[in-house]
Amino acid sequence: MKSPLSGPVISPPLIRHLVVDFDQTLTLQDTLSTLVTASPLPDATEIFKNHLTKAYIEDYVSHVKAYSPDRNSVLSEFAFLSSLRAIERKSIERVENSNIFKGISQTAVSLAAKKVQIRRPAEFTALVSKVLLHPAAKVTVLSVNWSALFIREVLNSMNSDEGHSSHHKSLTAPEFEKVEIIANNLVQDNQGFTTGKIDRWFHCRRNKSRLNGVDSGDDSNNDHGIWTADDKLQILNGLLEIEGQFRAGMGSTDTRDVDIDMDTLGTAVDQANKHKFPTETTTDTVTMSELEIEDQGTRFASYNIYVGDSPTDFAALLMCGKVHVGFIMGGEGENKSLLDTCERTGVKVLERKRVNGECGDADDCDAEGPVETYGKSGLRHRDGDLRVLYRVKGWAEIIDCLHHPEQWH
Repeated sequence: MKSPLSGPVISPPLIRHLVVDFDQTLTLQDTLSTLVTASPLPDATEIFKNHLTKAYIEDYVSHVKAYSPDRNSVLSEFAFLSSLRAIERKSIERVENSNIFKGISQTAVSLAAKKVQIRRPAEFTALVSKVLLHPAAKVTVLSVNWSALFIREVLNSMNSDEGHSSHHKSLTAPEFEKVEIIANNLVQDNQGFTTGKIDRWFHCRRNKSRLNGVDSGDDSNNDHGIWTADDKLQILNGLLEIEGQFRAGMGSTDTRDVDIDMDTLGTAVDQANKHKFPTETTTDTVTMSELEIEDQGTRFASYNIYVGDSPTDFAALLMCGKVHVGFIMGGEGENKSLLDTCERTGVKVLERKRVNGECGDADDCDAEGPVETYGKSGLRHRDGDLRVLYRVKGWAEIIDCLHHPEQWH
């Protein structure tokens, strides 16, 4: 007989942790140029386009030309993406020296955020709401964007008018307040105005007294922001590692109320990634998910999911052992760079079958219930030694894929 003191039995969530990229994953376009419109400088947009962006592209092209052409494996591509930190550092320093982000108020950031077009906002709202219905589930935005405040304001201004935000017609889901955001940020002064500096995530989270965003230039001190695919992988590893520790220590899956602040996460990043990073002498088997170890390939009861669209997401999609399924977001004509990278490195990308007689929208499909889904094997997790990725056009297709993986080929 069940004890009268025992609580109700809660089945595991379908999605344990949903982690999504921001620019061109959650949004339809890159938003840095939109963030620049918050600047009080009258020629900020011109400076960003004709000086900062142009200089970045020139540095990138020169770096690619000087780099070894052999980038035909996951690890060699990861090494290349990690090498871009020097290019990103120079870019950030140019941005700071230009002062285009000096003197910006939160109101100005909020107004800029309202200009951002969201990818299928009604679907995203529905997905977030569905995930967060379970007390153990979480949603995180992980981004190389320069302003976490800007991302928060974009979420606050979201509405269901399929891609358009409006001052007069906004729908802010209560669940969005529970979405955590991990990104760089514009440093603010005591009056709440930006100083023109961008913080250094991998330093500031370990030293609260260093908040002026000034960089020592010494990578050995981890004194840099969230700039590269490597950085995203480190943070994702730490984020999921610390959740696993809390879950094990609590003897349950309920981690919603655990306060994982940025300083705690910074320490977890160090612990999770110590001696874990691959080198060119290792094999591609490091990209195998821990899922194969945990349940030897059978259907997992509760998924950690990462969703991205660009090479900056490459390592998070493929090399984080605690991510069970990786989704590439975008339809025809999108994410070409990431898809080309996957093809070059031998990563299998499955797409949804689009044939007559099949439902084209997840909402029109007869989805199975959680009980049937948990006990079923269907998702392909790897192709040889490499993880398989799934390409989706919208947020509803993520749930559809988890229920009906046989529709992706």
